[in-house]
Amino acid sequence: MKGNWKRWLLTGLMLAAPVARAATVWEPRLRLTAEERYDDDLRLGDGVAGGQLMTKLSPRLGVEGGDGRLKLDGFYAADLLMRHGSGKTTLDHRAGLEAHHILTRRLKVDSAVRVFRVTDPTSLPRDGLARSTSPTFFTQATLAVTGRATERLDVRAGYKFETVRILEAGQRAGYAHTPSVEAWYRQTRRLSLGLEYRYQGFLYVGDWAQAHGVAAGIRYRLTRPTTLTVRTGPVHYSGPNGVPSGWVPRVTVELMREGEMLDVGVAAGHDLVGASGFANAVWADYASLVVARRFTHRFNAFGAASFFRNGRAPDLEWGVFRGSPTVSQGYALSGGVEYRINRQVSAQGAVDRIAQVGVAEAAGAGDLTRNVFAVRLVVSPW
Repeated sequence: MKGNWKRWLLTGLMLAAPVARAATVWEPRLRLTAEERYDDDLRLGDGVAGGQLMTKLSPRLGVEGGDGRLKLDGFYAADLLMRHGSGKTTLDHRAGLEAHHILTRRLKVDSAVRVFRVTDPTSLPRDGLARSTSPTFFTQATLAVTGRATERLDVRAGYKFETVRILEAGQRAGYAHTPSVEAWYRQTRRLSLGLEYRYQGFLYVGDWAQAHGVAAGIRYRLTRPTTLTVRTGPVHYSGPNGVPSGWVPRVTVELMREGEMLDVGVAAGHDLVGASGFANAVWADYASLVVARRFTHRFNAFGAASFFRNGRAPDLEWGVFRGSPTVSQGYALSGGVEYRINRQVSAQGAVDRIAQVGVAEAAGAGDLTRNVFAVRLVVSPW
């Protein structure tokens, strides 16, 4: 230690020293979206054949603010959908809160919570939840603490909570608790190597199941705006009484590009997930692509595509693509354009194709295929 005490003292002071404070500034946000759409989903039209025109109003009230150490963003939004053909009106609710807090120069905390109560489960941010035609409640919360152990090593401890309930008589909520710890070592400026341990606890109808998984990861910066992340490893699932246990392979691939004129996001994988509203845990195949292209500061285009398959854990009937009563699958395609009239007003046009097939064992299962054509006016006065 002789001769190194100054270096260790300096390291300790850096870990404990907070960053400089700045004045706290809070800014309210208001956005109103008015949409006219044609939707041929028979479920939304109460059985009216051929679909119908609908008007959707979505006010969104939020607040953003913080100082040099804290950044906070919260919102509440309502979706009022009025169907011209059947005369039926529904009201959905969305809310969220996201916070990023820099405790010291080497320690930060990130947290977020999102709450949805929707009559259209295909509008939820997670594929595969719409196994029923009934309204659905969905909540997702995350908490993560990241610390820089050395100049090249980052350690992160996280916790994720999800709950889903199909709002139908006799249905119960499903819960998923996912704590994890991971470490990433920067080998070079472009290459980082990671190692993760993840625990999953699943609760549904009083039955508890759990899973333990380890994964190795590689993060590589292909170009300055483009990063590739790959994780892979085994997951061992222990089901409740009467449900078999077994191993599930975990593979996730993410490619993210954030540029001045082009944003691209690609994700694909096979994993074990919970909080589905009908079972403790399910295996999930998924793939998604999101593209946003800015042609000028006023005009841009966007598109997305996704595919999923879900089945009973651990890996029952994984290789079955057709004909199984316990495997749900579907896809979604969407695209549109946006023209910004000025800083407060923009106009959008969008087309969506959603094809999701329920399963015989789920409540209200059926074919949820639909096409949506919409035009929107988005006003953000402040």
